[in-house]
Amino acid sequence: MSTPMLDHSPAALLHELLLRGLWSTVIDEAAPQALRRQGGAVARLLAAGVDPHDLVDVIREAQVDTIYNVAQLIDWPDEHLAPDAAPEVRLTASLVHAAGVAQPLPELHSCLMERDPSGRAGEPRSPELRQYGMLEADARQQIGALIGERKFPAAAVLWKRHAGGDLKAALAAVQQLAAQAWQGAC
Repeated sequence: MSTPMLDHSPAALLHELLLRGLWSTVIDEAAPQALRRQGGAVARLLAAGVDPHDLVDVIREAQVDTIYNVAQLIDWPDEHLAPDAAPEVRLTASLVHAAGVAQPLPELHSCLMERDPSGRAGEPRSPELRQYGMLEADARQQIGALIGERKFPAAAVLWKRHAGGDLKAALAAVQQLAAQAWQGAC
């Protein structure tokens, strides 16, 4: 991944700050208990028995769509105007204490998804990844280490012990996690 941050320009700094700021507004999948602090519709859904992990997934997907749209709006604020309705508008950056010329901001939306802290490029988590995330930290560490060593049968036995189900399904889940880890998702 090339990042404009390497040139240390004001535009690159603003670009980096905006990307980090956008992703910081997205719900932490590892902390569904944070939903309990919400009111309104979230509280009603939880009271009605909706699985907090399902709700986290729905919220995250909506937030990822929203930050992408915000990034696109920052990149192209005049996109929906008629071509002759207004002059071209672009966000620029300069350092206040330096007498530098304002530099155009590199596009945010084009690299937003590659900066997803989950490593999934904005994609929802798979059922296996979700279940893996619900395991105790020690179990996740042990299973993750075994997957990393490609010891799938041993990882499947641990998965079955901690997540339940039959051994065949546990092996399939472990193999799916391995494929996702290979793609950078775990």
